[in-house]
Amino acid sequence: MNWLWVFIGGGLGSVFRFGMGKLLLNLKDQALFPWATFASNMLATAVLAFLALQLGNRLTEGQKLFWMLGFCGGFSTFSTFSLENWQLIQAKAWSVLSLNILLSVGLGILMIVLINKVES
Repeated sequence: MNWLWVFIGGGLGSVFRFGMGKLLLNLKDQALFPWATFASNMLATAVLAFLALQLGNRLTEGQKLFWMLGFCGGFSTFSTFSLENWQLIQAKAWSVLSLNILLSVGLGILMIVLINKVES
């Protein structure tokens, strides 16, 4: 049953990731910055941090597998983040590359710190 929870959650997260890309498609045409990947990764980080830090001890094992491993794993995308950074390197878009890496990693960690400080 554990595999099924991860499978269903991952599928749902991937569909949400696809929708985020479609929703923010116009921004990609207007700027080099990879907005859809950034937004997906930040939202997935916030959901994962909230679930792990605020609800972690209240969730069943199946709920953790569905939401934390499945949904957040399918919704976030390190592979696309890496590929888009490689494309920015090839385009010699050094400022956008730096901004993407610093914002993605820095805000992701800051989000976890802030969610951890919220009283549950």
